Amino acid sequence: MRKNVAVIFGGRSCENEISIITGAMTANLLDTERYEVYPVYIAQSGEMYAGKELQDTDSFRGANYQKKADRAAFLGNTLYAVRRRKLHPLAKIDCAINCCHDMGGEDGAVAALLDMNGIADASPDMAASALFMDKALTKLAAKALGVRTLPYFRISEAEYKKRGAFAVRCIEERLGYPVIVKPARQGSSIGIAVAEDRARLLAAIEAAFHYDTLLIAEKYLSERREINCACYKNGDELVVSCCEEPKTSHKFLTFGDKYLDGGKENKSDFPAKISKASAELVQGYTKLLYRRLNLRGVVRADFLLSGNEVYFNEMNTVPGSLAWYLFCKNMGDFKHLLTAFVEQGICDFVARSEKKMLAGCGVLKGTRAGAKRRG
Repeated sequence: MRKNVAVIFGGRSCENEISIITGAMTANLLDTERYEVYPVYIAQSGEMYAGKELQDTDSFRGANYQKKADRAAFLGNTLYAVRRRKLHPLAKIDCAINCCHDMGGEDGAVAALLDMNGIADASPDMAASALFMDKALTKLAAKALGVRTLPYFRISEAEYKKRGAFAVRCIEERLGYPVIVKPARQGSSIGIAVAEDRARLLAAIEAAFHYDTLLIAEKYLSERREINCACYKNGDELVVSCCEEPKTSHKFLTFGDKYLDGGKENKSDFPAKISKASAELVQGYTKLLYRRLNLRGVVRADFLLSGNEVYFNEMNTVPGSLAWYLFCKNMGDFKHLLTAFVEQGICDFVARSEKKMLAGCGVLKGTRAGAKRRG
């Protein structure tokens, strides 16, 4: 009997369109002999839709998905279509794959939705997703594990409005120029700028706050190479990819470098032309972060290489196209890995479900009847 797998994509984020591509790819690659696939799209408005037509990216041109698919909702472990204000059950979902990039999905929101509804998740859980979505928290976690990162300074919008001049002085004194300014909880290089002086720094900070209420300023390395490495779990074994070096003619890897003109998989050195020692360090750091943060599914770790020094940059818990090109020569071969992710997600869910939950502990019996009206 086939298992029902929901592929969730889109989301309330700047990367909604990128997520559509990842979601459609995943929905079409899943092994239909083993799984019944249910594509679920989250619009930027937050509305949820379900329907087989969502496996075709043409459904999203001109917002055609609103005509072709039903509004949808999860209630318990069942996916429902919403028609004329009534719920119509579509399927009991055995597992879901999160293909939402950036905020509203990759940040732990989808993982929380699945957890609250008792649905197995083939992607990283809520805690790890939320941690790695925040670039400042990411650095704290990496430091605790002995993984090197570049010096940085964290600024919230509220603090900047009160003590902006002080924040700028701290950046100049602690980091010096040039610095790179990033929204702390955005992906795909959105809102990022390099500043070589105070005027450019002020402009970069103002621009970054258009995308997030929290940002980081980080020491910028003029001589730097961006190196990526992906990882997934197959049973008890952690599998890491070879290292990849995406190419760019800009000061950092831009949105266009990543997704336009063929995307990263067509504009990179793979394997990266770096020393064996550097490659092993990148792969070792990737495995360490995956194992210690209890990740699941496929992730991609991004590093910076300057000379012989390796610095961890960020972790993508829902990488673009699920990083298939770092493991497979052909997209079709990725089908077998998707099967491994789904089965691992179900296995982990069953293991968690077997744990005890304290209930009926007797606390309410000792509460006086009028206590609820206090305060």
